[in-house]
Amino acid sequence: MKPGTWKLGDAPVGDGPTFLAHALEMSLRYGAGPWPEEAQLLPDEPPRADDGGVFIGTAVLDGIRTHHFAPGSDLGAVGEIADLMQSLVTAPPRPGDLARLHERAADPPALDIADALLDELRRRRLPRDRLHAVGLHLAEHGTRRNATKIGLVLVGACGDSRDRGLLLLLGALEEFTLYAVVALTRTQPDPRRAVYELARRVRDWGRIHAVERLEGCDDPEIKAWLLRDGFRNGIMGEYLAHLAATTGDLYSALLESEIDDDLLDGAGGILSALALGGPAKDMTDYADAVPALSRYAELIDWHEATVGRLNHLLGIVWFLRRPLEGLDWSDDDLQVLRDRYEELLRQPRWQDLVLDHLADPFREDFAAALWTASRLGLPVVPQAMAYLDLNPLDQHAWYVAMENATPAEAALLTGLAERLLPLEELADGPADHLGFGPGHEADWILNSLVSSLGAFPGTGLPLIRVGLATRITPIRRAALNALSTWPAEAVPEEVLGWVRAALPGEPDDEVREQMATLTAGRTR
Repeated sequence: MKPGTWKLGDAPVGDGPTFLAHALEMSLRYGAGPWPEEAQLLPDEPPRADDGGVFIGTAVLDGIRTHHFAPGSDLGAVGEIADLMQSLVTAPPRPGDLARLHERAADPPALDIADALLDELRRRRLPRDRLHAVGLHLAEHGTRRNATKIGLVLVGACGDSRDRGLLLLLGALEEFTLYAVVALTRTQPDPRRAVYELARRVRDWGRIHAVERLEGCDDPEIKAWLLRDGFRNGIMGEYLAHLAATTGDLYSALLESEIDDDLLDGAGGILSALALGGPAKDMTDYADAVPALSRYAELIDWHEATVGRLNHLLGIVWFLRRPLEGLDWSDDDLQVLRDRYEELLRQPRWQDLVLDHLADPFREDFAAALWTASRLGLPVVPQAMAYLDLNPLDQHAWYVAMENATPAEAALLTGLAERLLPLEELADGPADHLGFGPGHEADWILNSLVSSLGAFPGTGLPLIRVGLATRITPIRRAALNALSTWPAEAVPEEVLGWVRAALPGEPDDEVREQMATLTAGRTR
């Protein structure tokens, strides 16, 4: 490099594989996206504690914080990082400058410093082209996620249309989608189309971040996509349902003469999500709710019955049956809708559909039909037992069966669990373990079963025995809760002996106190 010139070249910034290399490999392996869950595990993934606790990744934390909490601030880090950048872009880079910047930017959460850092860099009037080069280098060569996010922030602030490919590639990793989306909106001549392209490559918080930037879009293709698929995400459909209904103009779309199945199913998903409510705007905020619900009822009346459509119908009926507050609807409108949807739900075709599905435990959609049947009040336990014989690790099916079981059926289900589950392997405690994560499917089935036994005194004692001896603390607690619910005469002396034997080795203070309370005053 000639004296006085400025060039970053191939200066390294960190050890280990880069995120860009990982994204390129995933792109070659799986295409544009969405990529499978394992592809979202990044090269710098931190080690996880072996306590079975819930692991919340930083992409999830960013999503939660941007939607439910004000971002923090770290002005000290902002000043130090800005100083390092100023040194880099106002003189020829020295060996190690980029590595020092990379390590300092890797420490604070990018969400806490991004906006303040851009404000500080603007105040210092640093050269945009050089800041852009630094941002590209961090994005392309970064091996620490926060530093790479800051690189994307710089690209968004100082880049141009030529950065599109990089932003789409890194943005397909959910960890970086938020930062790539913002950068696309700031650098691309067609920001809505660019964000739309990225939105289709992600499915979880990345989908939410991207679709939220499409609010108010008037592009017919994007509007159609929002109604059919764009609102769907792996977190909660409620986050995007209102945006899809309003930006996609759901009511007008439902008035079209040709209604395809994808639109009808999308409309049902949106309306049932609005009915459920939750963390975002819901049915009470939707100005076209009454006419859209009326039109949807007309359409569902003569379209083919499916389990998915029945679930949407049940969600809307649940909403209309409740005492409703915050609705700017007339009493007449509300009563007409209630009557119309109750009439739809009484149609025999729905019950026939569900019972037909439950008659075949080999059906791929059996589990979905099982849940729907329980919501309709149909008998499900015999069918569920046939299904569980084939799919013994389906926790959802065990839960639905126990929730709908009679005392006699509960006894049959616990007997089935004794036969199908590896109970002796589960009695490997006690320990202070929470049981989350892969490999604990049987543990959580046991937890679900034991948690249900309080309603069935004297039933499932072998499951109680294993529950008291498992390493999973919530299961031991659930077993004690069940025994505490039973009348004294339903708790055999043998079972009290199990509790007394377990008490000295119990590692959890609250569970140990619960054991002592249960056995206090009982004779041996």
